[in-house]
Amino acid sequence: MGISDEKVVAVIMVGGPTKGTRFRPLSLNIPKPLFPLAGQPMVHHPISACKRIPNLAQIYLVGFYEEREFAMYVSSISTELRVPVRYLREDKPHGSAGGLYNFRDLIMEDNP
Repeated sequence: MGISDEKVVAVIMVGGPTKGTRFRPLSLNIPKPLFPLAGQPMVHHPISACKRIPNLAQIYLVGFYEEREFAMYVSSISTELRVPVRYLREDKPHGSAGGLYNFRDLIMEDNP
């Protein structure tokens, strides 16, 4: 497989509800990544930027929010962008490096 044919996987860290106190009370009812910014959820902007990456095969969102809070958004953005987007929920907050390490096998599953 040539370098131009290699699959690319994007990972976006979305954090969790245990922090973000400076965003309260706005973040009490909606996860901060889903809060509207310029008419779209905040996380939509980096996801849209990832869509421009050649050979993008998958986008993972890694965080500590409940999966149900992201389910509808993940489904709609996957359909809209025609690229699989999947939310991976950490069992506890691990931080950026810990979240990547925790899901490393899944992220690297198809040798991206």
